[in-house]
Amino acid sequence: MNARSKCGLILLGAALALAGCSAGESGMWKLAPETSPLQINQALPEGSALDDLKLAGLKPPEAEEQIKEWEQDKLEENLFLVYNETEIPTSLAELGISLDFTKTWQEILKKPGQRVASILKIDYVKANQVLQDKLKQFTHSAVDASYKIEKDQFVITPAQPGQVIQADGILQELQKQSLSSLPERITVPMADIPASITTEALNLLAFDGIIGEYTTKFNPNEKNRTGNLIAAAVKLDKKVLKPGDTLSFNDTIGPRTVETGFKDAYIIINNEYVQGIGGGICQVSSTLYSAALMANLEIPERIPHAVAIAYIPLGQDATVNYPNIDFKVRNNTQSLIYIRTAVKGDSLLVRIYGKKTNTTVRLEQEIEKQTPFSTVRKIDASLPPGSIVQDQRGSNGYVVKTWKIVKDAAGKETRQLLSRDQYAPSSRILRIGAD
Repeated sequence: MNARSKCGLILLGAALALAGCSAGESGMWKLAPETSPLQINQALPEGSALDDLKLAGLKPPEAEEQIKEWEQDKLEENLFLVYNETEIPTSLAELGISLDFTKTWQEILKKPGQRVASILKIDYVKANQVLQDKLKQFTHSAVDASYKIEKDQFVITPAQPGQVIQADGILQELQKQSLSSLPERITVPMADIPASITTEALNLLAFDGIIGEYTTKFNPNEKNRTGNLIAAAVKLDKKVLKPGDTLSFNDTIGPRTVETGFKDAYIIINNEYVQGIGGGICQVSSTLYSAALMANLEIPERIPHAVAIAYIPLGQDATVNYPNIDFKVRNNTQSLIYIRTAVKGDSLLVRIYGKKTNTTVRLEQEIEKQTPFSTVRKIDASLPPGSIVQDQRGSNGYVVKTWKIVKDAAGKETRQLLSRDQYAPSSRILRIGAD
């Protein structure tokens, strides 16, 4: 480098210092020797402009000052965000948008004597936050669809989509503009956000009618047994099973104790009827079993009684004993299963709601073997001579197969062996007065 060049650099540095430029601000001038022959004291040529700001005749420090003042005015101008004819005022400054001075000046130096478009820079974090705050009145979260069961009907409250601001869309549009080309009003783009639980999903889940039911009879004069039956039916009533759910009868009814409201009534122990807490509850589990079969539901667990039961056909009973012997039914459908029970007069009804499929179910029994019951006579000195009292009526023993026949909507029948149950004979027990 010759002495003259060194002298020129020294003078340039002195001029920058006198102009009050900081090291950061003067960084733009370093580009000048590479991008333009423009010197520190050389005025910008005719035609030089930044947007609508004329720069011709200004020296670089003067141009910088003019640009800063012009930028400040532009950034403070009102900008209206418009949604549904509602206008929300803001400004570029409030949004964290400013002139990218370095890039803009580079363009000016590259194109002396030409009009240059200003280049914006955006603080995206600040801009997004300001937009969210200013436009929050137009946003809302999605509302999931919900349902309730009212008068045995599945009632759906539809989902409502949410609405969010597409802030990136606004900022991308602004990024394309110059300070002079910005529109005064910008339409706010919005986007719908779907609910997590849709109306369509609940329509698939909804039950639309009765798919299975069964009724059994009982003796209402047996007060304790009737009380136990009613208590168990109440606990079972209005149970809901989602697709894939399994109902445990024991978990639903709970322990059979005096503290939980159950009373002494006849139960079967060692093939004989004796008094025990909770007698009568098995009629509820057996009626539920038969209703579940008619609804074509899956039965993961079921055990028959040890002896034949009078209130229900052979092969359709389900004994329970808390906590070791349970009855379970599984919802193997795609819709909700809803169980209703009703006790009226001498009848127990279990009704199962689900989505109708135009299939029907019937049950058939095939008795393989029948064993007559025997009679047991016991002398009772407390009875008058020759008198006879029957303590327990007898019932025959059976080996029985139960079949489920399902007819689909096209009329095709499918025959399935449900069970092969063995019932022991139950002796008739007589008490006889001594001679």
